[in-house]
Formats: sequence, structure tokens, C-alpha cells
Amino acid sequence: MDLLERLADKINQLENLPSQLIIGHLSNDNDFGIYSQPGSQVVSQDWSGIQERTLPFEIALRTDDFELGNNTLWKISELLDNTDSLETDGTYDFNKIDIEPQPFATMIDVSEKGVFLLDFNVEITQQINLGDQNG
Repeated sequence: MDLLERLADKINQLENLPSQLIIGHLSNDNDFGIYSQPGSQVVSQDWSGIQERTLPFEIALRTDDFELGNNTLWKISELLDNTDSLETDGTYDFNKIDIEPQPFATMIDVSEKGVFLLDFNVEITQQINLGDQNG
């Protein structure tokens, strides 16, 4: 499944981002990342193994420019909120994105930089292997 890569590609198409969004948590070398969160849920599943799932993600931006941090995540939030299709690798179908809550600042770290977060869920449909049903 290439969902994380497709989301990062879509966001990186925005103009005037402070840097390229990379896949991964914040680190000494990275101030702008997207990563999956724990807590994916199966919304529904039918007898043929078709599942609707919600997958939680987070985007984090660390910056000492609080206006830039806030504006950047609001711009990403609007982009994702208006996303109604996403190219996939065929292992799943994109359904929708739910953003809740809206972007927010969480803390100021020891380097006097703020960390801004945007949490959202992506709903997908995928076929899962139910295993040998004759067993």
C-alpha cells in the first residue's frame, strides 16, 4: 500500500512550503514530516473480504516562525479537505479524508521552535485475503 507516499506527493505539490514534506517523524534532520498513527479501524467488512478502514495520520512542522507554521498547516488542511480522489497502487481504493481537529500548536521545544500538528483520518476500501474458507 502506497497511501503515505501518495499523501506526501500531493502535499508536496503545494507552492511555498517551508521545505519538502518527508515521510517520517520529526528529528534533528527533519522539521516537516508525515507519518501514520496507531489506531486504524475496520469500519465494515463483507463476506467476500472487502473492508472499509480508517487509517490515522499526522503531519508535524517544527518552526520558529509561528505564523508560517500555522498558515502552512491550514493550507495543507484545506488541500486535504478538498481531496476527493487519490492515485493508488491498486491495492486499495481511496474514499475520503476526515480532518479533526484543525491544525494546532502543541509545544515550544528547547530551541524555541513551535511544533504544529495536523491530525486526520483516511478512509479506504481494500480487499483482504480471508484465508482458506474450506478449512
